[in-house]
Amino acid sequence: MIDKAIGIRPCTFVYLLLMMLTLVTWGVGVLGFDGLTMALMVLVLALLKGQLIGDYYMGLKRVSGGWRWVIIAWLMLIGSLISMAFYLAAG
Repeated sequence: MIDKAIGIRPCTFVYLLLMMLTLVTWGVGVLGFDGLTMALMVLVLALLKGQLIGDYYMGLKRVSGGWRWVIIAWLMLIGSLISMAFYLAAG
C-alpha cells in the first residue's frame, strides 16, 4: 500500500520514518524540553519505533500467532514499567 501511494518500498518508507522520529527525539533533548509529558512522549516514540522495527525489519508484520504478540507484549511491559517509574519519580 505504501509503495503504491508514494512510490517507494515499505522498508524505505519505514527507514525514513524511523530517522524522522529519531530526529524529533534528538531535538527534544537538544532544545532542553523537560517534564513528565515530554519524557512520556519520547517513550511513546521509542515504543513506536520498536514496533516498526519488529513489523518491518524482523518480518513480523505478516506473521500470525504468538511471535508478533511477544514483541508487542514486551514493548508494552517495558513501556509500562518506565512510565510508572517516571510517574512515581515526578509525584
